[in-house]
Amino acid sequence: MTRTLALLAALLASSSAIAQSVYPPGAIPISASASGTTGVVTATIAAQASKTAVLCGFVYTGSNASSAQNGSVTVTGVVGGTMSFAYPTLAAGAAVPVTSPVDEAFLPCIPATSVNVAITVNGPALGTGAPIATVTAWGFYQ
Repeated sequence: MTRTLALLAALLASSSAIAQSVYPPGAIPISASASGTTGVVTATIAAQASKTAVLCGFVYTGSNASSAQNGSVTVTGVVGGTMSFAYPTLAAGAAVPVTSPVDEAFLPCIPATSVNVAITVNGPALGTGAPIATVTAWGFYQ
């Protein structure tokens, strides 16, 4: 019994599942958030010298404004060019709930166009009467 427990303990200690990370070796995790009301909100994974920023996902949530708006959440600075995600809002008096959040996770994560390039996630201007908008982006430097 003692030998079985020792073997089990050794297996658990060497198991990659226990020590596994969602980031590649040497990666430095990063996140950025911003909030606002009626204007554009931007979360920026800043440029860092000698490092490549990598975006793994973002969430944008906005509220209804005084009048309906059609906008887009955009991601800039990534390989492949600007990415756009539609985000329409309804008039504040609408009988339906606020537009669902834009919640994107990228697998694999998306690198910046080059070393020392920032990645930005821009939420649209919601317009007059919008009480809140938030955006959060996450990823890592490599």
